[in-house]
Amino acid sequence: MTAELEIRTANAGDIAVISAIGHESFRKAYEESSQPDDLVAHLESFFSVAAIRGEMQLPGHTYLLALHGGVAAGFVKIRESARPDDIPASRALELQQLYVLPDQQRFGIGGRLIEAAARDAEEKAADGIWLSVWEEAAWAVSCYRKNGFEVVGTTRFQLGTSVYSDLLMWRPV
Repeated sequence: MTAELEIRTANAGDIAVISAIGHESFRKAYEESSQPDDLVAHLESFFSVAAIRGEMQLPGHTYLLALHGGVAAGFVKIRESARPDDIPASRALELQQLYVLPDQQRFGIGGRLIEAAARDAEEKAADGIWLSVWEEAAWAVSCYRKNGFEVVGTTRFQLGTSVYSDLLMWRPV
């Protein structure tokens, strides 16, 4: 990586850029496999400015923003949530969203965001971090494996009328 990478806790001034990153990245991942109306509804529910603003105000929700060369390149959202039975820990935080802009991929940004999320979980006395990822997103599964996650189960992810098979992945801290 030639440009400097900074990862910091996001604040209210970052909401619009997190929204833009989420929209672009999620659309790229699911556009070919989902119904257009379902995709639009999901983007509004999870990546609108209002949705992100609301989540930032919830206790137990943290957004970390990656700046590559001073430009927003990606983010990770970590949250306290109910953990699936397959997660082998009594206290684990969910890495609910991790997105890096397509033109910023292959610089190690995803890995650095994962490491930052793991440090955040450790500081919050969690045993580890878990996530669910679409099993057909080979690029994402590979990134998570490379960064210490292992598959511990499966779950379903519903995007409107489309149902996806997701892998449950776990990483101790």
